[in-house]
Amino acid sequence: MNTARFDIIEIIQKELIRIEFQPILSLKLKKAVGVEALCRGINPKDRTVISPITLFEEAAKLGVVIDLDRLCRKTAMKEFAKLPNHESLVLFLNFDASVLDSIKEDEKSCTVMYADEAGLNYHNIAVEILESKIENNKKLEIITERYSSLGMFVVLDDFGALHSNLNRLVISKPDIIKIDRSLIHNVSQSYYQQSIIKSIIDLGKKIGSLTLAEGVETKEDVLKCHELGADLFQGFFFSRPQNIECLSTICCKTLMEEITYEIKDYMAVNLEQKRFQYNNFENILNKIMDEIAASPVEYYNGIMNKSVITYKDIECIYILDEFGVQVGNTVCGFDIPENEHSLFHPSRSGADHSLKEYFYFINSLQLSSYYTDPYISLATGMLCRTMAKKFENGQNEYILCIDFIDSRACNLL
Repeated sequence: MNTARFDIIEIIQKELIRIEFQPILSLKLKKAVGVEALCRGINPKDRTVISPITLFEEAAKLGVVIDLDRLCRKTAMKEFAKLPNHESLVLFLNFDASVLDSIKEDEKSCTVMYADEAGLNYHNIAVEILESKIENNKKLEIITERYSSLGMFVVLDDFGALHSNLNRLVISKPDIIKIDRSLIHNVSQSYYQQSIIKSIIDLGKKIGSLTLAEGVETKEDVLKCHELGADLFQGFFFSRPQNIECLSTICCKTLMEEITYEIKDYMAVNLEQKRFQYNNFENILNKIMDEIAASPVEYYNGIMNKSVITYKDIECIYILDEFGVQVGNTVCGFDIPENEHSLFHPSRSGADHSLKEYFYFINSLQLSSYYTDPYISLATGMLCRTMAKKFENGQNEYILCIDFIDSRACNLL
């Protein structure tokens, strides 16, 4: 990209803008469902390419951002209309915040005029809004309602970045949530990123929004985002932005076929690892429970102390009575400072666990056992999963609870 001096006014007047498109893909459908339009400037002096960041920075200095933005939108729609299969695709358009803020309620949108000129159906247009740049919530609501009422898709861009505000989801009611690339990058190596992305995806499903993983660059990140439930994908792994002449590869068919097979293998291996971990934990729990159930209550503590030494996967062991009250103190697999004023400390005899997920489900649904999702243990602050199982000893019912260290997730912390 050229950073040499250029005349932004001349670029706008002569419409020296080049549009490149980057495919947006659905792996479930195995096809491209849209393209994002990305603008580049052409330096009138030497015909070299100017990056969009440099282009808009110069436009801001001279106060012509609105003119530049409108030119980019107009050119993008004209180029998109040239695609032979554009009726089956959605054009994703970025909007500069200052342009959106300049829109008046009774003013006809330039986007609508340009779409009409290009002969585009409004249902083939997605408006990308970077919510952090719009300070006025009422303005955001007006903008999104306007485009939604026309049948255009509303896309909330860069969601999950530091500035993201959850109440903007309520206001904008987006059709698509673009997950910020900073969260996507190396997601396969970070449990924290995976947890945040999974939460965004689950939230999207509950409010009726598709989620788009933006900026995927490696196979591993594609596999992980698919596992977490992302609906759409965009990034260099599949395709770099291309001009319209090179867009014949937009389908990325071969690559999508290859990644589909990779996904199937990945899911099979992942499922096997989860099954192995579960079976291992269950075998440990059953061995301990068999010994405890055959012993008097006063022997429980000794059996638990022996077990945490024998099995290194155990973080803590404790026993509840039929009311969810702890019988005896928690036995931990490693030394923990005795400090009840700390946020993290093992629970003691008599502690009430009746509101804990595992007790609630076993007690209310009459289940014999329960296995939780990973969570942060209040005993140690480590990432654990609790396996709980009901047993009888004489006339009394108890629940054996073992907090296992989730090593698969801990390795990514």
